[in-house]
Amino acid sequence: MHRLIPLLLTALLAVGLLLGAGALAEGYYVELPTKGLTATDNITLPIPEENPVIDGVNPLTGEAWYGSYHPILVNLDMDPAGWPFFGTSSAEIIYELPLHTDGSSRGAALFLSDLPTRVGPIRSARVPMCSIREMWDSAYLFHGRQNGWNGNEVDVDVDRWILRLHPDAYKGPVEKDGGTFYFPFVDGYMNNYKVFSRVTGDRSHANPHNSVADLTLVDSLFTGDSVMHPFKFTQAGLDHGADVNAINIVRKENNNDPFTSTYVYNPATHLYDYYRNGEMDYDANNNMTLSFANVIFLRTNVTWYNNASQRPVVKLTGQGTADIFQNGKYIRGSWVRSNDSRKADEVASQSARMVFYDDNGEELEMMIGKTYIQVVDNAFPVQVSSSQEIPGGIVRGTPIPTATPAPTREPRATRTPKADSDPTPEPIVVEEDTDEEFVFGG
Repeated sequence: MHRLIPLLLTALLAVGLLLGAGALAEGYYVELPTKGLTATDNITLPIPEENPVIDGVNPLTGEAWYGSYHPILVNLDMDPAGWPFFGTSSAEIIYELPLHTDGSSRGAALFLSDLPTRVGPIRSARVPMCSIREMWDSAYLFHGRQNGWNGNEVDVDVDRWILRLHPDAYKGPVEKDGGTFYFPFVDGYMNNYKVFSRVTGDRSHANPHNSVADLTLVDSLFTGDSVMHPFKFTQAGLDHGADVNAINIVRKENNNDPFTSTYVYNPATHLYDYYRNGEMDYDANNNMTLSFANVIFLRTNVTWYNNASQRPVVKLTGQGTADIFQNGKYIRGSWVRSNDSRKADEVASQSARMVFYDDNGEELEMMIGKTYIQVVDNAFPVQVSSSQEIPGGIVRGTPIPTATPAPTREPRATRTPKADSDPTPEPIVVEEDTDEEFVFGG
């Protein structure tokens, strides 16, 4: 695990920790407990009522906001070949979900208050991202989508999964994949809504990692406001839990194609600075680095349809476990998404909000600001740098350090893509991906 950013973690351990009873020695980290975790349809926690909509408050971040409630979910590339990403500093919430059994992942970024004219790279849809769209009642942008082999695999067939809930969203013969999606589903493969374009003149974003969209054009497609599901918010964040200075996961360890995420707590800002594959993540539009007030690891059941390595089935309804990080603190909480207080129905629960609970079984107050949600299997290893022992956690030695960027690194301005010579997006020319098994897109 040479991409643990061990130099950063070792420095934090050596300088920033108060060693006391139960403290861990320098050079060690804790792997959070996973034994016996599972997600279930049985609901044991009381499901609270919807939180009130407060005028002038962004329901996703708790920050000041006025405007029409037009949330937009974008299927975001997470492949190293598509980095740096466009528009991510403007997203209120970023989800990251399993894509292939090799550890690669894909994102879903939710936008509301700040709508960039260039967001992406946008890649193909999967059913779990469709489920996230349902809970936010958002527009959904994707470029192609995964379909089934025989026309009846609704768990992995985006067309049929959407049609089960929105029979009017798709026009044409599903059997021949000859139809067209309509708003709120916006597919760049079909391009019936002229919101997509290609990044040109940028050697670091080659096809299929160069599809982008203008969210201001998507905003104009709304004919009314979506249904709000506001979080509860707090200015202070958690005041209890284990002190954690850094969080790390390695989804896929490969020198040429890694999928590693590290969150380093900054006590000056009370935010988690985000590092992707050993480099501080930043927005290719404006060079802004990414930091988050809330980092949540949503643990659930992740399986693979018919053991196919490219067909994830991710349980996002019912009840499960959540690892929650705020204000430099860690607690183990829970999540619930259900249409019923006793047993969740997978179809009827899609429009329900997802409620996060703290370690006391109360609805979690989100710290005001942006949120990153990592969706992982129940048994997935999450590593933290902490001065304290965590019940059930496994203490492990820090790997031998390798060269990593200094935490003060600023992105090079020369990496910002050049603006297209023609500011008007050209009609998109679709090229199918050759490295994945699906009908359309990438």
